[in-house]
Amino acid sequence: MSCNKRDRDDESNGMSEGSFQISFTSDGETRVITLEGRREDYEFEYEDGELEIEAREGEFEWEFEDVDSFAFLSLGSEEDPVYPDGNTPEPGQITTLSGPLHDFDFVLRDGALAVRNRFDGEVESLSEIDTFVAGAEKFQTADILVQLERHGPDLLAEGGPRLMMVNTPEATPSVMWDQILQSVIVESGGGPTNASRSFSIMHTAIYDAQASYDPVSQRVSIDIEGDNRKLAALSDASDEEIETAMHVAAHRVLSELYPQYQEKFDQVLSQRLELDVSDESRAYEVGIDAAEDGLTPRQAEAAQLAAQSDGLYMPVNSDPAPENRKDIARWTPEKQGVLSPTPEALQTFLTPELSLAEGFALPETPTGDIDTALTRPDGPEPFFTPEHVDTVLDFQTLTIKLAAPAEINGVTWVAGTTMPVDKALIGPVINPSFIAQAEALVQTSATLTEDQKLVAEFWEDGPGTSFPPGAWMTLAQYVSQRDGHDAATDAVLFMTMGNAMFDAAIATWDAKVFFDYARPVTVIRDLGHLGLIGEQGVDELTGETGYVIQAFGGIDPDTGVSLGTRTILAENFITYQLPGGEPSPPFAEYTSGHSTFSAAGAAVLQAFTGSDHLDAHITVPPGTSAFDAALPGDVYQFQWDTFSEAAIDGGASRIYGGIHFSDGNLDGLSAGANIGAEAYALAVDFADGLAQPEQQPFFDDVFIA
Repeated sequence: MSCNKRDRDDESNGMSEGSFQISFTSDGETRVITLEGRREDYEFEYEDGELEIEAREGEFEWEFEDVDSFAFLSLGSEEDPVYPDGNTPEPGQITTLSGPLHDFDFVLRDGALAVRNRFDGEVESLSEIDTFVAGAEKFQTADILVQLERHGPDLLAEGGPRLMMVNTPEATPSVMWDQILQSVIVESGGGPTNASRSFSIMHTAIYDAQASYDPVSQRVSIDIEGDNRKLAALSDASDEEIETAMHVAAHRVLSELYPQYQEKFDQVLSQRLELDVSDESRAYEVGIDAAEDGLTPRQAEAAQLAAQSDGLYMPVNSDPAPENRKDIARWTPEKQGVLSPTPEALQTFLTPELSLAEGFALPETPTGDIDTALTRPDGPEPFFTPEHVDTVLDFQTLTIKLAAPAEINGVTWVAGTTMPVDKALIGPVINPSFIAQAEALVQTSATLTEDQKLVAEFWEDGPGTSFPPGAWMTLAQYVSQRDGHDAATDAVLFMTMGNAMFDAAIATWDAKVFFDYARPVTVIRDLGHLGLIGEQGVDELTGETGYVIQAFGGIDPDTGVSLGTRTILAENFITYQLPGGEPSPPFAEYTSGHSTFSAAGAAVLQAFTGSDHLDAHITVPPGTSAFDAALPGDVYQFQWDTFSEAAIDGGASRIYGGIHFSDGNLDGLSAGANIGAEAYALAVDFADGLAQPEQQPFFDDVFIA
């Protein structure tokens, strides 16, 4: 350990009376030093083993190198916090929070760290705590303090590189309820489609409640019952009343969508916000009305779509066994994985009916249906060339029956000829691009870097997260904190983001259901089974013979560490996803939802802020990966200078993970950018009072049907 002390001026100008201690460990040795004054009199920076302490006033600076950890200790001064149970924890004591990290915000109280529960608003001091447990994860208070003392909003990592949260000491109604909703989604699941629907309904209601008081803005939802209050009657409203109406609208929506969490929602309203759940004031009337106007058509739609869902989608390939494959280019359900309560059960395609839901700014036909000619991409690569689109592939006999004449190795074969599957068919009969996209993904799997692995994990956004829409709503929270938004500004931003996410879900699921395209893991295994990828050889992990490739070999079950690149059967190809989870999500490949959500979110935030500037980073401790116990090898920092960079990362993560082909990513990014731009343009029209009645969702159902 080395130490540099610079005491440039012995005077403690303006320094508070009293003293406190810090403890730090280096090379197994623990030292304690006493500093005069209080914690807020100093700036502490701890990063990459270097601890810097500098007085905010005066000329005192102290630097330590090779520091493993540090913590604050107390001398028992009168400034020490009073604990509810009357027992002051011992220095360095570990405490356990009542929930996971994303259920709390961190605040500085007189220079000391405290934590506030996002549900009941209760504040607990951590001034004497060195380590705390949130969920099943341990955190160092010193690490949190360092991040809080940096300039700008704080993005905190949870679950290693799996979740991110924005620390919000001060939150607008939109941000607060977005966090509450995300916490519920993390716990209850539902997938990206259901999550995006919830974001859309809730944030539209919050916006409509705020817009009810605005002399210019228009509400998004149709006034179905004709009971909206006249603006003149609301012109005398205070900011407090307006925000109360926004809170009530969110509470009402979430109580309807997630009734099993009613007690938690009531807790937010009554304890954190100190509002009466059963109040009958004007603010409550406005908030409930805004919620009901959005909920009524959406819940009716949900019932209608549920009735249509039976028979709406049936997989062509109902059995994952390759010998039973009917169409190599169509989606095949996979086993749910050992983390599922039913690991041997096959996947069910998630919410195909939501491809028929009413959009926000998606283009429509004259009959009010989504104009898929404008939203649906060109499509993925087919297995056969255009001339042989009707050629039949038989997986049981490993043969094809030609639908048209073909010249193969200089020999012309007539239509109707049955021949063995062979690599010589690639080009004349089999689409080379179909094979090339699989080979490109195998090459990516074989050359995964630490950066790419961490990007794949960070953006996986599977079960136990708020899914890709939640990740981008979190970045909207970051922008709110960064730019100091007020309640009205955030009402528009989050309404726009929520509806952009839902539009992205609708358009993506339309493509997934329509094209029903196969996932890479199934394609690569099938190509290996057919002998169309790889070379003859032996799987070094299983000893099996067949067509082998160089690819990611999986995770050592004993150590949790990656086996690295190995020679394996193409039929044993695996994705780089959460070990024990589903190899791929339970729906078709094309297009990528991650890419579409990411590009849509980036487009909204770019347009709303007038810049591509993001300037966000998040730090992940070493050895915290749930995918590979050896990662990250050191403290790792994700850094996004722009929204575009974050969107590109979100899309590329699915290629690194082996979840999507390049076309699914690129076409998703392109579609998402258009969806986000259109959602922003329409949201601005509503906010500026320029939207036309027919632009309101469900206009055709209410006034034309």
